[in-house]
Amino acid sequence: MVELETTPGRTCIINNEEFLFFSGYSYLGMNHVKEFMDLVKDGIDKYGLLFPSSRISNTRLKLYKEFENDLSKLTGTQDTVCFSSGFLAGQTIASVLSFFKIIYVAPGTHPAIKPKTTGEEATGSFNDWTLTITDLINSSAENEFVIACDSVNILTSEIHDLSFIKNINLSKKVIVLIDDSHGIGIIGKNGEGIVSQLPYANNIEYIISYSLSKAFNIHGGAISCSKYWGEKLRQHSAYTASTPINPSLAYAYLHGRSLYLLQREKLFKNISHLRSKSCHSMILKNNFDLPVFICGKKNAEEYFYNNGIIISSFGYPSPSSDKINRVVVSALHTQNDINKLCSLL
Repeated sequence: MVELETTPGRTCIINNEEFLFFSGYSYLGMNHVKEFMDLVKDGIDKYGLLFPSSRISNTRLKLYKEFENDLSKLTGTQDTVCFSSGFLAGQTIASVLSFFKIIYVAPGTHPAIKPKTTGEEATGSFNDWTLTITDLINSSAENEFVIACDSVNILTSEIHDLSFIKNINLSKKVIVLIDDSHGIGIIGKNGEGIVSQLPYANNIEYIISYSLSKAFNIHGGAISCSKYWGEKLRQHSAYTASTPINPSLAYAYLHGRSLYLLQREKLFKNISHLRSKSCHSMILKNNFDLPVFICGKKNAEEYFYNNGIIISSFGYPSPSSDKINRVVVSALHTQNDINKLCSLL
């Protein structure tokens, strides 16, 4: 473990020494975009640091409704409900859906969206699991189901293939709850997330839960869904009794869409450059246009550290798990940064 002295960008400071930083989840690097931070400061001047009020108070900030409407537009959904964290958003919708009799949770799904009534956790590969539950649903005497899964396996840098959903019988009503924390803002033409890759049918309803921190640099979470589920969420105590997200960040988001698009363009140029430079190496693996590269070299963390580079390396989902080494590229990196990384491969 290394302790950082400042918030990292393309570099970080450790014991007064500068290292290249290829870790973390700040994919677009908005925290180090001056124009975006200027918008945050403008938001603080206008709204202050917090809006400590219930979301169902008789006095409400118009800003939050504008923010939620913009996220609905981005995801192409009827409604969006925001929370103070992505974990709280996931827990809330999982709680709302927990009354369903049959809930299938994919292996490796983020704990935030796991309903407590699901029983034994699924194991094995995601693709094998999809075949199993498709057969289980189609052969079941029941007609209503909930499926919960992540859009991205960030440990393997893979976008989950959800095309299996179209193989479910049309007579079966299925709600698909997806944690898109590592997809929203990244996947899709305009950063709309996993919704850009979902198969649609009359018997399928999608609910998208996500953290706003990974791409958008906003300490908060959201659920994009139908009007029906939006109203259910707004009646839940986790919504009514919690403080909303920082209004200055919502303000910066609404006025900084062009900055997000510019950073996405820089990010994908960096992803492409790193893929091209490391294509002949067996050490880095990246099969999708994601900013996370899996590093197969044992003791990679120490090797890169000794050469002035910090990568992501820790056990997950628990500290006792085997370490997973990942190289995370951001929009802030320069081609020289990436060239130095690749020279060490």
